[in-house]
Amino acid sequence: MKGFLDMHLIQLLFLFVLLNPSFLMAQDEPIIFYGDSEQVPQVNSPADESGLLLSKNPELLIYSRTHNRDKSSSAFMPTDIWVAEGTSNRILDLDSKSIHTAVGFLNQNQTFVYASLREQGAGYQTQLMIADWLDGNLANSRSFEMKYFKNKSPYFSAAFSPDGKHMVMSMEANVTMGVEDLYVSHVQENGDWSPPMTLGYDINTRAQELTPFIAHDNETLFFATNGRDGWGSFDIYYAKRLDDTWQKWSAPINLGSKINTSGAEMSFGFLDEIAVAYYTSNTKSDGYGDIRSIRIDSDLKYVKDTLVRPQLPETPLNQKIVLVLNAENEKMVVGVFDIKTDSLSLRVENPFLWKALRFSDLELSINIDGFMNASQLLPLSEWSEQDTIKVFVEPLTVGNNIKLKEVLFYKGTDKMIEGSTRSLDLLVNVLKSNPSLKIELRGHTDNVGNPALNQILSEDRVAAVKKYLIQAGIVANRLRGKGLGGSEPLTKEPSEAYRSLNRRVEFLVIEN
Repeated sequence: MKGFLDMHLIQLLFLFVLLNPSFLMAQDEPIIFYGDSEQVPQVNSPADESGLLLSKNPELLIYSRTHNRDKSSSAFMPTDIWVAEGTSNRILDLDSKSIHTAVGFLNQNQTFVYASLREQGAGYQTQLMIADWLDGNLANSRSFEMKYFKNKSPYFSAAFSPDGKHMVMSMEANVTMGVEDLYVSHVQENGDWSPPMTLGYDINTRAQELTPFIAHDNETLFFATNGRDGWGSFDIYYAKRLDDTWQKWSAPINLGSKINTSGAEMSFGFLDEIAVAYYTSNTKSDGYGDIRSIRIDSDLKYVKDTLVRPQLPETPLNQKIVLVLNAENEKMVVGVFDIKTDSLSLRVENPFLWKALRFSDLELSINIDGFMNASQLLPLSEWSEQDTIKVFVEPLTVGNNIKLKEVLFYKGTDKMIEGSTRSLDLLVNVLKSNPSLKIELRGHTDNVGNPALNQILSEDRVAAVKKYLIQAGIVANRLRGKGLGGSEPLTKEPSEAYRSLNRRVEFLVIEN
């Protein structure tokens, strides 16, 4: 009988893998994706947004925009480099008749490298350029010299390694295997850059390899290609560099359905310190292609400028008990919740006993009558330290002030930080499940600056959240709003990391 059951379980596992190919692709992911991706509204337009470049400033996003006016047009369209910072969105002053793509920063972000492509006869000429970066503008543009550099394609994209010693390029040269391939150039001791060298057969195919990005470990390469079996036309893959020759790579792995769709995805990149990845997609876009963001957890962490990998528990299958407690009195709450990974969803009931199925963080989604919906990440790295995990949920009692912990705003704006809609979606579900529930949204700023301006800003933030809830189907008369400026800070710590916690919206239960 036991043998029959074992065989039955094996058959079920095989069926699960067959129906969920992303499960296999996710096993060795260098990053884990949480929730769904979102558009970055301040940069997207009816034109084509592409060519992402991230800087160490988390509020600075550099990208390319092609001024397409008519989808049926095949005429040459200029592509310019744009800069998004805070709520501003502006174009860099460059030649309007060329295609421009950003490459990256050098010399501690003092110089900026970009490519300029111009029509020349029946083809295009690509010129690498370097300029001084002064207060967000370019000055003293000049040629960026690279021996034997020549791109025969009308497309070009490139990225520097984090240490600034290597440049990976997508281009078409004389030794290209297909159309565009990935190449690498290294800075020499004398400051010159070496001739481009192909990354070889491990990476390149007979189709196109585009938009490279090198992670903080200087080993993990992300790129887009249409030369491998994937979800759509272009998918994003990653591979690990195996030695210093830049010729030997691990087999490229698809990032899976969290990122890739039936359309085209390109220009993937992330800053580990803000736990957000950006990429471009033409699926559900406002125009030809849009920039999207998604929350991540990377295993490429910084510790005092040194890259280390966190130690995961040796036995991830240890049983753990999850206690869901009332946040007001810490009494046990009986209910049902989901445990989710990027590939699994398990229904669990009291006494909340479950198992971790693989090396990844898990997400608890708690939905209990009379309580605010909750979502909490459970890091496996902490499991060896505790057998019982406590999760606190807020009761929907009149007078209770409930923090929307992930609804945060950029400094000086009513623009929500990427990932904020996650908590708002939980609130939408609660309001729809409790039709008698009425709330007062309470907006806050940090406690720095002009109090009168902070008051206005707090009211604007309330208005932004209220607009989101109404657009999600919540009747306006169930929502009140109140701005409190910087009068009720969560913390008085002076650093930006702490002050950002004060820029928030909460809600007060006024009727239920």
